[in-house]
Amino acid sequence: MDKLEQAFDFRHACKKFDNTKKISQQDLEYILEAGRQSPSAFGLEPWHFVIVDSENIKKELHTVCYNQEQVTTCSHFVIVLYRKANNFTLQSEYLRQTIARTLPDANDQTAIDDACQSIINFYQHGLANGLTINHSSEMQDYIACANMLTAAAYRGIDSCTIGGFQHDGVVQILGKYMPKFSRESFGVGLCLAFGYRINEPESHTRWPLANITTYLTESN
Repeated sequence: MDKLEQAFDFRHACKKFDNTKKISQQDLEYILEAGRQSPSAFGLEPWHFVIVDSENIKKELHTVCYNQEQVTTCSHFVIVLYRKANNFTLQSEYLRQTIARTLPDANDQTAIDDACQSIINFYQHGLANGLTINHSSEMQDYIACANMLTAAAYRGIDSCTIGGFQHDGVVQILGKYMPKFSRESFGVGLCLAFGYRINEPESHTRWPLANITTYLTESN
């Protein structure tokens, strides 16, 4: 196997970490950089990563994550936020700055207006029935999360994705420690625990490729 395949094979949902081992700042930033570099619809990067390494805050999060052991034994706990719809209006500073950086003239307000409105139109009329811009933004989180999990495994760092949490409970804790956090602007997509395994995992159980793929060709 090449190094990427080895990383896929190494990664597993680590349920208990060795709480005596800490991830270095260099390795942590390597993982976060994989999230930052991730693709997103229209290049909007609708995520924000909250890194928790405080033992006391992890204990608070432990309660609202249904007492999952990963939360308090991991080295670093990353809460992956997604930006809500009010970040993507014509007046939104975030959307306007995101668009402006891609234009030849970042001060051309007419061009910014036009580009922003084009994106807004898509989210108003182009999504599947029942989906909203909030749904789309949250789904973009998963791309960044997957890349961070793989980047961690590439460095020999274990991880666990945590989707089981009390959303409002996590939000309340964020509001307590992040004065500028706004539940109107951000939602919680996923939580990721990173650290070093204390037990060796079982082998992956996966369907063979033939069971999960269909090729559409002219001969079909």
